[in-house]
Amino acid sequence: MKTEEYLFVYGTLLSEYGDKSTHELVDKYGEFMGKASMEGKLYMVDYYPGVVPCMNGEKYIVKGELYKIKDSEALFKFLDRYEEYNPVDPEHSEYVRKLAKVKLKGKEEFYDAWVYYFNQPVDDLEFLPKGDFMNEYHK
Repeated sequence: MKTEEYLFVYGTLLSEYGDKSTHELVDKYGEFMGKASMEGKLYMVDYYPGVVPCMNGEKYIVKGELYKIKDSEALFKFLDRYEEYNPVDPEHSEYVRKLAKVKLKGKEEFYDAWVYYFNQPVDDLEFLPKGDFMNEYHK
């Protein structure tokens, strides 16, 4: 029996971001479960954000959406390219896809969801302390 897989999105793949062409594929290969959050630090990379893990006991939350994946092969074929993630060469990828603990709004349990983490230095990037791309930056 195949186990369920989940995807957490926090930036340009959000349903409310307005880029229909990319979000249509998330919608096609994933089922929207609701607003969600995960631990991490959000930075503006360019016109899009990137999340990195919290370090040294930091407690920051990133807000986004959780999807139950219907077709992981098709979804990741598109998303890995979109996020410039090369599974064969993760060290030189802009993002890397890893599992993270994600909490669905209004629920107590956590889901192990795939997240694209930013994989480059963040020293010169703008930090978004509220972890909310849509309301903190993209207005």
